[in-house]
Amino acid sequence: MEKNKIIKTKNQFKLPTIHKIHLRPLQIACIVVAVLFAIFFIRVALWEKSYLANMVGKERATTEVIGLEENTQIDETEPETSEIAEYTVAPDKPRYFSADSIGIPRARIVEIGIKNNGELATPYNIYDVGWYDGSTLPGGNGVSIMDGHGGYATKAIFERLPNIKIGDQIKIEMGDGRLFTYKVVDTVTKNLGEDANNYMATAFTSPEEGKGSLTLITCTGDYWIKSRTYSQRFFVRAVLEQ
Repeated sequence: MEKNKIIKTKNQFKLPTIHKIHLRPLQIACIVVAVLFAIFFIRVALWEKSYLANMVGKERATTEVIGLEENTQIDETEPETSEIAEYTVAPDKPRYFSADSIGIPRARIVEIGIKNNGELATPYNIYDVGWYDGSTLPGGNGVSIMDGHGGYATKAIFERLPNIKIGDQIKIEMGDGRLFTYKVVDTVTKNLGEDANNYMATAFTSPEEGKGSLTLITCTGDYWIKSRTYSQRFFVRAVLEQ
């Protein structure tokens, strides 16, 4: 019962009785320790906030980089050439991704979906490209959405994606051997959050009406220690060549 609550009896109102609080030495010690811990964590939080503010605009670290997303388990094992050659998928699904202009000769394509929090998932292995299974299959008239890790210092599959140029070609090989070629027509960098989320409507739209297209997504910018992710998202849109 709250101390300030008025208790109504049969004939009158009475204020609740307030008893004196007697603290034992052990209880006093516990309170002092709790206060000291609270002060410590507040100081750490203030320091981290100041550190992140000072790091804005500076070159990101290239060592000890953890995952793109909080609590995400990532495999950094580079697949052997034989593993890539023996990789198979259903005949109508995308199998390999190639972009010679940024040094990707042949990368495996794996299917990805949407996570419980509504975010687009990413491949388990940093050397794989993810095809969103809710988007159009490559070669179709709609938009095919693919993503990949970019925050692993020259190792991750899309680390060099921001270097891609307008006019560069991207090739997608299907499980049955069909090959589709896309030409890059635009690129853009968006800040993580509302800016990037709002752009997703454009990412799901072909840059040339009536033509099949491919949209690539990766992370870039500064690494945020607290949220364990990068400050920006980089988008590439390419049109299917006939």
